[in-house]
Amino acid sequence: MLKDWRFWLGSAVSLGCLALSLRGVEWGGMGQVLAQANWAWLLPALALYLGGYWSRCSRVSQLMRPVKAVPARRIVAPLMVGFLFNNILPGRLGEFVLAWMLGRREGVSRTAAFAAVVLSRILDGFTILCFFLFGLLTFLPMGGGLQQGGTVLILGHSFARQEILGKVYLAALLSLLVFGAVLLGCFCLMVWKEWTLSLVERVLYLLPERISRASVQALEKFIGGLDILRDPKALFGIFLFNFLPWGLEAFTYLFAGWCLGIDLNLRQVCLVMGMTNLAMILPAAPGGIGLFEFAGLQAMALFGFASGRSLAFMLLVHLIILLPINALGAFFMLREGISFREALAGGRE
Repeated sequence: MLKDWRFWLGSAVSLGCLALSLRGVEWGGMGQVLAQANWAWLLPALALYLGGYWSRCSRVSQLMRPVKAVPARRIVAPLMVGFLFNNILPGRLGEFVLAWMLGRREGVSRTAAFAAVVLSRILDGFTILCFFLFGLLTFLPMGGGLQQGGTVLILGHSFARQEILGKVYLAALLSLLVFGAVLLGCFCLMVWKEWTLSLVERVLYLLPERISRASVQALEKFIGGLDILRDPKALFGIFLFNFLPWGLEAFTYLFAGWCLGIDLNLRQVCLVMGMTNLAMILPAAPGGIGLFEFAGLQAMALFGFASGRSLAFMLLVHLIILLPINALGAFFMLREGISFREALAGGRE
């Protein structure tokens, strides 16, 4: 891991964002918020977040159906281990570990399983954008919330709210283009499968036959894992179902806020959740450390919350997201008898 350039790039980005996030923080205010916290709200926040992972297992099960009918309960262990590796390693290697474990446990192509993981993340992207755009209604007159005028205090400096909102809208547009392009690419692979495979064969003809043949076979299995795209009705149903895990995560943010005495409405929660999750698409250290806090603090500043209260809130939410899943991932690795090195090698393969 320490020899991986992605680790150092991600760490540099994350540390930079974390350093910026800590500038101008009112540490006294943060300590006061933590001292007066009502930790009873932490229990429903944790329960809802963990409940969302069961629905994520069901979503992967639905996407895997064209390859093999895999019950949601069989996906729990691979999903938890995959997210554990996402949280402790750079480059989202956990997605590959998830596909490797699914393939190994269910006797299916790991490449086809990875296609289901890719589709799952694309659906996540579009769903997050929906929550994000819903949160932006806060700043429209008809939203009944804050207006676009005025200034906000970010990193100890005052900025026009309109200027910050313009950048937020741009981030939403760029994210939509990225997820749309990836989904379109998957559709094109499926529709022009034979042409794509033929093109890849021509491109790889200079390589040794063993490598070119294996590459074409891997691509063919990956395209096979995209067969759910042939059923738009089923795909749309899975997309609607995807609002369940993200809806539960939104209420996790809400209850975490109540735990610290921070009264956010649902639109504000959706905007904070959208900004933090979109920020973690960028190269970052394991678990999105730094980027998560930086994006969340900007969103909270738009609503006028003090930096100390906001930082306490973002740190609490991030701990809720990371610690239980890491613990469960480690538990399932022990139960399955999988070593860290074995899972890492499987994901890289």
